[in-house]
Amino acid sequence: MDKGAYPPFRSDGGEVRRRLAEMSHYRMTGQWDRLMEHLAPDILVRGNYSKYPDHPHDLIFGPDRIEGRSAFCAKMRHVDEEFEPLDREILDVLVEGDRSAARWRGRWRHRGTGTVYSLNMAHFMRWRNGRIVELFEFLDAPGAPGHGDGRLPSFEAMLNPPPAGLTREEMVARVYALADYPSPNGPDIALMRRYYAPDIVCEFGGDRARIPYSGRHVGVDAALSVVRAVGIDFEQLGFSLSDTLVDGSRLACRRTVEWRHRGTGRRGVVELVQFVKFEYGLIVELIEYRDSLTILEMQGEAEVW
Repeated sequence: MDKGAYPPFRSDGGEVRRRLAEMSHYRMTGQWDRLMEHLAPDILVRGNYSKYPDHPHDLIFGPDRIEGRSAFCAKMRHVDEEFEPLDREILDVLVEGDRSAARWRGRWRHRGTGTVYSLNMAHFMRWRNGRIVELFEFLDAPGAPGHGDGRLPSFEAMLNPPPAGLTREEMVARVYALADYPSPNGPDIALMRRYYAPDIVCEFGGDRARIPYSGRHVGVDAALSVVRAVGIDFEQLGFSLSDTLVDGSRLACRRTVEWRHRGTGRRGVVELVQFVKFEYGLIVELIEYRDSLTILEMQGEAEVW
C-alpha cells in the first residue's frame, strides 16, 4: 500500500485541500485502504472530545491518543459499526507550510435507534512527505443557533474578500493578547472592543444546557457577554498558544489554558482551538472548539453526563 511519497504541496494550498476532500470522501464511504495512503504509518492522533447530549450511552467519543494509521483506521471502523456515516461538509481549510487546519460538519445515524447525530469537528494536521504525521482532533455537538443572520457578505465580497489589513505577525500578536488574561478579574474587555468588529460573529460548540454560552452569537456586545460569563466562572491561571497558522486573512490556533472554577475550586487544563477571520484590521469571525469534558468536570457536572 505504500506507493511512495506524494509530490510537494503547491504553495497556494490547493493540493492539501484536494487531498482533504478525498480523505473526507474515503472516510465516509469506508474506503480505508485509500484513506490510509494519505496517512503516515507512524501517525500520532490526539483527541479532545465530548459527550453528545441525550445519547443513550455514557460517551460517543472520549479523550484519546492513538499511534499508527492501522490503529486509527481500526478506531474509525469501530465507530462505523455503531454509527452509519451519512454526509460530511468541509467548512474551512487553512494551509501554511507543512501544517493545515480544517473545520468540518458531519452527520451519523445510530444503527440501533435510527437517531441522527450531527457533529462539529476541527482538525490540526502536520504533514511530512505528503502524508499526515500528526493529527489533533476536536469533536463536539453543534451549539444552539443564534438569532438573526449576522454578517451576510455580498457576492462581490465572496469573490474578492476584504483584506486582513494586518501582517501575519500583527494577527498573531492580537490573538495572543486576547488570549492572555492579565489579572484574576478576567479578560481585558477594552482591548476586545478595539480588536472586535461591531458585527463580529462568534460560534462555540457544545450543549447549551451544560455550557450556557455555547451556540452562535452576533455582535460585539453579545461576544463580550460570553467572555464576561467565562471570566465570572473561571479564573485563568496560565495559557500557551501553539500550532498557529495564517492563511490570507484567516488564522487558526490551538490554545491550552489552565483554569480554576471559581465556584467549585477545581482546576483543569483545557485544550481549545480557534478559527479567526480578520477584515481591515478587525476580527469579524471567531469559531471555537474545546475540551468540553474537562470544563464539565471543573463545574462539578461530570456525573450528569
